[in-house]
Amino acid sequence: MRPLLAAVAAALAPARPLRVHDEAGTLDLASQLPGGEPVLVLVREDAGTVTCYGRVPVDVPADRAADVMALAALLTTDLFTTCVEAGSPAGTVAVRGALALGPLAPVPDGRPVLHPDVLGALVLAVVEDVEATVERVLDAVEDVVAGSRTATEAAHDVRTADLDALVLQVEALEDD
Repeated sequence: MRPLLAAVAAALAPARPLRVHDEAGTLDLASQLPGGEPVLVLVREDAGTVTCYGRVPVDVPADRAADVMALAALLTTDLFTTCVEAGSPAGTVAVRGALALGPLAPVPDGRPVLHPDVLGALVLAVVEDVEATVERVLDAVEDVVAGSRTATEAAHDVRTADLDALVLQVEALEDD
């Protein structure tokens, strides 16, 4: 097995069940995603990167693809550590998060430069960010596919949802 792939798999194994695809350089990691699909973890040895993908469980028909692509672009402008991708493969929406390890990747003989606990925590943080973003954008994607909201309206609602939740929490505290 490739050194970085082996290190990532070993680091994540205590946290969640996973399946390694050595030839492809990927892991299917058990997830908290709606629909229960695994998070795809792509390990690129030569680049020293780990990229995590979570699929938004909504099929996008061809006639709604342009609107969903617009939504993905609008959502991504407000995200700091993840991005929303639409249309690759056709009809899908995914959230991507990445970790660039560069020279921190294991050396050629397989010895990890990062302690496995640290590597696992870093990659798991990206995975959890991807999962949270999928949950955060799911309703917006569903609504744009259904035609019940425009991409602009749905993106605005995602953007303001955190603020709305905070206002509700403050109001609840004031009522006590």
